[in-house]
Amino acid sequence: MDPAPETPLNPAKRGLPGAPSATGGGALGWLAGVGLAARTLLECLALYGNIVLGRERLDLPAFTAALRQAGLSILPAVTVVTAALGVILGRQAVNVLQNLNLPGVLLRTVTYAVVLELVPILVGVLVAGRAGVALAVRHATLVVTGQMDGLLVGGINPIRYVTGPVLLAMLAMSFAFLVWGSLVTVGTAYLWLFFFSDVPPYQLVDAVRNTLGPQDLREALAKPLVFAVVIALIATVNGTIAGRDPELIGDAATRTMIAAVTSILLIDLLFVLWPEA
Repeated sequence: MDPAPETPLNPAKRGLPGAPSATGGGALGWLAGVGLAARTLLECLALYGNIVLGRERLDLPAFTAALRQAGLSILPAVTVVTAALGVILGRQAVNVLQNLNLPGVLLRTVTYAVVLELVPILVGVLVAGRAGVALAVRHATLVVTGQMDGLLVGGINPIRYVTGPVLLAMLAMSFAFLVWGSLVTVGTAYLWLFFFSDVPPYQLVDAVRNTLGPQDLREALAKPLVFAVVIALIATVNGTIAGRDPELIGDAATRTMIAAVTSILLIDLLFVLWPEA
């Protein structure tokens, strides 16, 4: 079989500058992966800029499919997980309130932990497990089946064609899930406290108003968006370098999930440490 044609964007050749080969490793392979991630981010930003300026059109069918994949398909999971988290927090809070009688302090702690830490991380992990892995598999499948070569021969940028709509959908749904998940978790916890610990509603409202300032809200909104960008970049790199062996598609998905979850936790740690830097 003839080798794949050498084209300006062929990841197996020199198309995506810095794109590592499937067998590459070590420091050079890692740097090549970083280069591909940077190229992916720049290509997506260029695509969005051209769409805003009217120079290009967004692939609406791909964007709609990505919304369903990154949104509706995991909405039940987000709702169930956050509702269960709210019940757990509410049940534990009842025990603490019965012993310490410090409802104001406890409610503020619960609200802060949910909105700034627990829900953003849960949303990031769920988006990584669904949309991130699917994006890596999509890229890897294009390489394995030779469709990547077809896109390149046709003059279609694979990053803009595949990652562009998916990243936009991941950003939109991550924002929506943060808001929805926070409301479900905090609301469920507060309902439990209201019915089982006789905490008056005004204390619940005061806890939210006094806990979350503008800086806290900006941080809470920024986290899932940063997670979504990093997940999309990781998925694109791992899918692109998967190689021609079909068995490597599963490896790309596994690497994407592990790297995404690790990155989410490390990025969250940076958010925690940043004010103290």
